[in-house]
Amino acid sequence: MRKQISFLVLFLAMFFTGVASAEPTPIITVNELKTGMHGIAKTVIKGATIETFDVEILGVTGSESEGHSILIKASGPLIERSGGIAQGMSGSPVYINGRLAGAVAYGKAFSDPNYCFLTPIEEMLKMFEPNDPRPSYFLPKNTSLMVSGFSKAGLEYLSKKLSPFDLQPLAVPTGQKEELNNVTLEPGSSIGVELVRGDMRLGAIGTVTWMDEAGRILAFGHPFMKRGATDYFMTNAWIFASIPNVESSYKVGALGKSVGKITQDRSAGIAGQLGETPKIIPLFISVTDIDRGLHKTAAVQFVTDEALVPPLVDAICYNSVETAIDRAGGGTARVSFRITARGEKSGELTVTRENMFYNPGDLAKAINGEIVYATDMLMRNKFEKTTIFDINVDIEASSECGVSEITSVRAQNAVVKPGDKVAIDVDFLPYRGTKITKTFTFTVPKKQRSGKMSLIVRGGSSSAWLSAVLQNQQAGAVEEIMPEKKNLTDFIAGFNEFDANNELIIDVLPPGMSGAQPVDEEENPLLAMRTLFKGTNAKKTYPMDFIINGEAEITLTVEDN
Repeated sequence: MRKQISFLVLFLAMFFTGVASAEPTPIITVNELKTGMHGIAKTVIKGATIETFDVEILGVTGSESEGHSILIKASGPLIERSGGIAQGMSGSPVYINGRLAGAVAYGKAFSDPNYCFLTPIEEMLKMFEPNDPRPSYFLPKNTSLMVSGFSKAGLEYLSKKLSPFDLQPLAVPTGQKEELNNVTLEPGSSIGVELVRGDMRLGAIGTVTWMDEAGRILAFGHPFMKRGATDYFMTNAWIFASIPNVESSYKVGALGKSVGKITQDRSAGIAGQLGETPKIIPLFISVTDIDRGLHKTAAVQFVTDEALVPPLVDAICYNSVETAIDRAGGGTARVSFRITARGEKSGELTVTRENMFYNPGDLAKAINGEIVYATDMLMRNKFEKTTIFDINVDIEASSECGVSEITSVRAQNAVVKPGDKVAIDVDFLPYRGTKITKTFTFTVPKKQRSGKMSLIVRGGSSSAWLSAVLQNQQAGAVEEIMPEKKNLTDFIAGFNEFDANNELIIDVLPPGMSGAQPVDEEENPLLAMRTLFKGTNAKKTYPMDFIINGEAEITLTVEDN
């Protein structure tokens, strides 16, 4: 009896000791790999069930200095069902005699899909060190982004905006959340890298390669976008099917619940940590279709990557408008938005803007320029790092052309004195409408010199200044246009005060400036743009219920008091 008890105690001691000091998965280095070795790989091609397929080592290419790649051939029933190595299998761990060799990573387009290259696990583990492994010139096996909540037109627009990042969005169903509630990650599991979540979702699916007892994870075996240090959502994922394709088979799946964050995106793959939460930017957008009296809202959260924020905001707003109005074609929209943020130097920051836009071809494309510029100004300004807290957007859209043209301008008194108020009649011709006349008041500057004084009466021309900003920002001309703006706070204040398309502007023209084109912009473009941006201290602004096109000049005679 004593022997039996002693044996039981020894067994329990060995068992609990083994659990407490569980060793990480053993690895096999490229130096140990030999042609003809056989092993298995783990992946998911349906639901969340991990399956295996057979692997044969065909050789190792590369060198210590440039890095290695492992050529394999895959086979077995799973490979037959999936149509070969598919996009989304990237990161699938490959084991030789129970030791981890690396992750499925690269193939060649239009080649036999049963062949591919692995990224050695030694190179992936380097992502936990401060270095950046070699790039690859092969085809990554996860080039598709899983997208849900976008319309067909919204998906096409998103594709254009993300093309500089070599990302290819693919529409998928919204997923099966119930089945994913209890799915945990392990080597061979499907893993998601998510950029947008909420009423719209956007992210890529790959496979977990390696993880340790501390919850550190390696996956993909190749870069997602090669953004280096990152702060993205890590999710589990549900696979609907692996679709055979002439160029390259690919998995179709849905992103699941957030389980951690992706912290590294480098040549050898992605790395992350379970249980941690990335920083986010929430966006709420409300769209009203005035023609039908319908109202729709969307709420999303997206990542804080400085380069991605502007195009993501652009695509989300476009999709929201396109989905709400549910039609192709032009129209007029009134757009207001508010962005709250904090600068490292400036403290609390608020960007607010209200404007009207018209586009005869695609209304949804007309509304986003200012929102994109504002987010870009916050995220990528040269003055200081900023954190965006939230973005709120409100849009009212109509198929009507809410545009009126200035046809004539008259001063009720052509002879004035400094400090006088002069009434100015402005004739507007609405699109397909009849002429309307409105009267506005302008105050002559108290220090105005005697003689001729030219006034410019114009629409806000917001599209013109925005184009000028975007075109000149990279060339560094913004500082020359607005030389007094020396910090981010100045730029935000200037942005908040810029003229709107539905504002009537009356201002004094500086000496030497007259006519519809007061200055030859080829000879003096900065002077012309400064006039559009700032105006004089006498400038008067009148908001209207329609977009104003055109401009006119009138001349008054100023007499001494």
